[in-house]
Amino acid sequence: MSWKRAHILVLGVALTAAAQPAQPNAFAEAVQAARDGQAAQAVRMFRTLAQDRNGEAQFNLSVLYARGDGVPQSDEMALYWAWRARFSGIKRAKVLTQYLTRSATPALLEKVQMRLRDDLGQRINEGHKEAMLSLGRVYLELTDPADPELALVWFTIAAALQQPHANTWRDVVGRKLDAKTRIAAQERAASLYKQWCDGHGTENTELCGYQS
Repeated sequence: MSWKRAHILVLGVALTAAAQPAQPNAFAEAVQAARDGQAAQAVRMFRTLAQDRNGEAQFNLSVLYARGDGVPQSDEMALYWAWRARFSGIKRAKVLTQYLTRSATPALLEKVQMRLRDDLGQRINEGHKEAMLSLGRVYLELTDPADPELALVWFTIAAALQQPHANTWRDVVGRKLDAKTRIAAQERAASLYKQWCDGHGTENTELCGYQS
């Protein structure tokens, strides 16, 4: 599929895709700006929504970076936002990350995974528990070589904090590790869970039930 065709398809789907509840008007306006040829404005609007975890906006922002529409073309930022969209549950983003990865250098892939690790780690430190599952996936799917033990640490914490699908990721990865490695990951997860709850437990009293 050419990028021109992909671009049209992406924006056409986005017009009818469900934006996050608090953002439907802003999302529709961003799509319309892109369709009207106001690419720079669309980039600014999609970026604002993307930073607020709107998966469809993250996907479209990736496409605009890949095409260089309204923003300097950047393989790095296209791949970064494609992965963010994939972590947000946008199914089409899997194909997009695979497409972008095929032409990426090892250095670029390392740069993207480091950027994701840093940004998601910062979000976790700020109290955003949903970033934990994504960080675990970085260690499992992007890090080369993969680090399933560290991925299990973050999947375990995310599951304890009742993040959707985290228990499935935890159980699948955990079954592939030997008992010693799995127990070590659980112990590290318990320590980080307590540390996170010590800092953010007051706003998450229903989730932080740590006992020593």
